[in-house]
Amino acid sequence: MSVGKAKLFVRESSGLTKQVSLIDAMMLNIANMGAGLAIFTGIAPYIVAGANLWLASILTFIFTLPLVFMYTFFLLDIPRTGGDYVWLSRRLNGTIGSIMGIALAFNMPPFFALAAFFSVAAIYYVLLTIGTLNHQASLIGLTNTIFVNPYGTLTLSQDLIIYGLSALAFAIIILINVFRPKWGYTITTALGTFAIIGTFVAMAVIAFNVPDFHRAILPFLQDFNLTSVASQKYTGPLFSLPATLYMIPYFASYAYIWLYAGPAVGAEIRTRNGLKYNLITGSILTLILITIPFYLLEVAGGYAFNFNLFPTYTYNFWTVAIALAHNYVLQWFIGLSLIAWEYFVMAFGVIVFARYVFAFAFDRLFPERFANLNKWGSPANAHYLDFIVTLVFLAVPIISPEGVQALYSYTPLAIAYLILVSIAALKHGLGTKKTRFIIVSVISLVFMLFMGYEAFTNPYFGVITSTGQPFWPGIAYIASLIGLGAIIYVIARIINLRKGIDISLVYKEIPPE
Repeated sequence: MSVGKAKLFVRESSGLTKQVSLIDAMMLNIANMGAGLAIFTGIAPYIVAGANLWLASILTFIFTLPLVFMYTFFLLDIPRTGGDYVWLSRRLNGTIGSIMGIALAFNMPPFFALAAFFSVAAIYYVLLTIGTLNHQASLIGLTNTIFVNPYGTLTLSQDLIIYGLSALAFAIIILINVFRPKWGYTITTALGTFAIIGTFVAMAVIAFNVPDFHRAILPFLQDFNLTSVASQKYTGPLFSLPATLYMIPYFASYAYIWLYAGPAVGAEIRTRNGLKYNLITGSILTLILITIPFYLLEVAGGYAFNFNLFPTYTYNFWTVAIALAHNYVLQWFIGLSLIAWEYFVMAFGVIVFARYVFAFAFDRLFPERFANLNKWGSPANAHYLDFIVTLVFLAVPIISPEGVQALYSYTPLAIAYLILVSIAALKHGLGTKKTRFIIVSVISLVFMLFMGYEAFTNPYFGVITSTGQPFWPGIAYIASLIGLGAIIYVIARIINLRKGIDISLVYKEIPPE
């Protein structure tokens, strides 16, 4: 690197080592897409009459496949820490890339805070289901005192207990990544492996009970007072293509469009095959982990039966699998697998957020200290920032129920970001004359524009109300993150100009590995 270039970046090498395997990177992507939570209470309660959930999952995968290829092609061309932030700032515009990169990165802690806070919901349903089915008052008691339903009306002490448990879990993951960064990947992969195996075991349990499903599930329905709900007459269509297509944005926003994890650690992936296959393998496995559970429930229960019960939240893939296990040890194995999915998501988040902050600091957008590595090779200061920001957002569910709704507006912001990444990919494809890049970027752009329309017209995404009125807390949340990006960029530009460094020149160069 020339002397001129060396002055642009904090140093001539990132210092991060190539320690990430294909499996590690794939697991980051699977956690990013959160299949196990999608089949919990993420999508099914929002089903509309006639919608076929397993088919909607397949269609969503097909529609988002160009996005997967676009990210893969970008990753192969520019494998750098910070992934899509680097692509956007170098191939579209430095200022826009900086502002939106910061907005996206700080869009992550609210998601991680929600995952941490509502991880208690997974523990609650596991304890409640196993306790009720086995008539264990001690487990049911825990759901009334400590691991209460976070979706219910909580006392301040219950809120504080959830906050404390969530913060403790997050702190442990942060400390592991600070003092043993390689263990951060190992733990993420281990949690993911356990969660995925448990999901397949749960599938096998339901598949085994298909011939006698309605008799086998009856005790569960009786114990949870759901027999009258299950027997309600359903008069809607058993299948509607428009209704199925209507569910595509739900599947896309909850799972299939989240592809930034593997690329964010691109400079640390050891092999070319790791770069090439981590996104597609993660996406295919996510397709399997979402589609088969919904297919099995439809084959076993029938459309009307499931349609009546999905909105209760109590009836979902995981609770059904626990109920049908008929073995105490197996029930706990399946239940712990669900809980593992929650911590799997948190574990990936700690790794990925720190890489974005590291990339910002390496470009002099953030203070240099955030690009420093401790003696164990960890971007410790970036992890500490993640912990502080997440703790702040973790308090939002306690302070304001409307604030919780606003945090769900992270999806519209991410969609706007992906639209820009698609434009950057198109520009890169035209500049490099790579036809495959041009094709997938155009298709991705069209799909993301459709998602953008959905994000700002569907109450599910947190920027309008069910009556069609603007949801101002959600809009304020999005505006504040973009504003934060703009403020940080302006301050960084001014500070660096005083040092004789024009950071706009940084974005004319690909950062060193």
